[in-house]
Amino acid sequence: MLKKIAGLSSEQKEMLLKKIGYSTGKAGEEASKPVPAKPVDWDCFSCSMGNPGSLNISFEEAKVADPQEGYLQVRAKAASLNYRDLMIAMGQYPESPGVPSNMGSDYSGVVTRVGKGVDGIREGDEVIALSAGTFIDGKVQPGSHFINVFNVSELQLVPKPPGLSFADAAAIPTVFHTAFSALVRLANIAGGESVLIHTATGGVGLAAIEIARWKKAEIYATAGSPEKREFLKQKGIVHPMDSRSLSFGDEIMELTGGRGVDVLLNTLSGDAMMKGIEILAPFGRFIQLDKKDIASNTLLPMTLFRKGITFAVLDISLYLLRPAKLKEQLMEITRLFNEGVFKPLPCVTYPVGDLKEALTAMSRSKHIGKLVLIYPC
Repeated sequence: MLKKIAGLSSEQKEMLLKKIGYSTGKAGEEASKPVPAKPVDWDCFSCSMGNPGSLNISFEEAKVADPQEGYLQVRAKAASLNYRDLMIAMGQYPESPGVPSNMGSDYSGVVTRVGKGVDGIREGDEVIALSAGTFIDGKVQPGSHFINVFNVSELQLVPKPPGLSFADAAAIPTVFHTAFSALVRLANIAGGESVLIHTATGGVGLAAIEIARWKKAEIYATAGSPEKREFLKQKGIVHPMDSRSLSFGDEIMELTGGRGVDVLLNTLSGDAMMKGIEILAPFGRFIQLDKKDIASNTLLPMTLFRKGITFAVLDISLYLLRPAKLKEQLMEITRLFNEGVFKPLPCVTYPVGDLKEALTAMSRSKHIGKLVLIYPC
């Protein structure tokens, strides 16, 4: 039976990877040496998966019809990985209601065709797209994993900031949309308030740091290794804490003089989730991103809410069912990039043909920032 990757230690993950036939190397090799491209001979292609958990990835020719009314066709230049993609590959992703579980959602590329009724975007425009499938008759339809040419609703696409590379742009959609929805829309964080960002060296965590600084909030953060905590210190986080220990609870209470934090962006599960609720200040807001406790139907004692706190669950996949709101928020995020308010995240790039290696690197949880696939021109 397949062991769950979620919650495993680095050593356990290495053992699992060896069992599925992948020979692992030293941490950081992916970032330090060039990875040879694997030839992809088709004008339009996608990847397919073997048995869940095998990471037996192959590429195949694909066909894409002309875009229908309100849609555009995009040729991908880059696509970033999210933890969701690894969970899908391992057969462990808890599905979102009404949204297909396709690997590949964050793209940057060039518009190649424009459907009827689309204004303001032309062929040749460089764009960012968040697309886990396309809308037909008001429903999201499945697509292909990491397809390189795809049709997307105009509501799932925004112009790429001209100052960003395709790799930097592909790293934006899911993580900035998640962090923005959590801190601005749900938590309504204000200047002078405090926020604890868990696993803050990942894409969502680093995007949340950018947003919290924009809002002039006081930032606390956790990370899972000494190297990652040192990175946070270099980013100006004075007292980074360990995300793999419950000690962050006592440390937060000491650092805040016993008050707790106003907002907590949660990616941890089990006892760590409960500890996070306990260290909220009166009227604190707890934003739940991790899906494991939801999938396992974890119960919350009502006494945890006696300080008037708010508990909100955020699954941004559901924004695909509200595409107008998705478009509005992505436009605001890219505007802030254009104005220099937000900075690009650190990225490690791989040729798209090396998707297996990129997913393996993600499973080790040793990278900082985003892993990005580069497509052939």
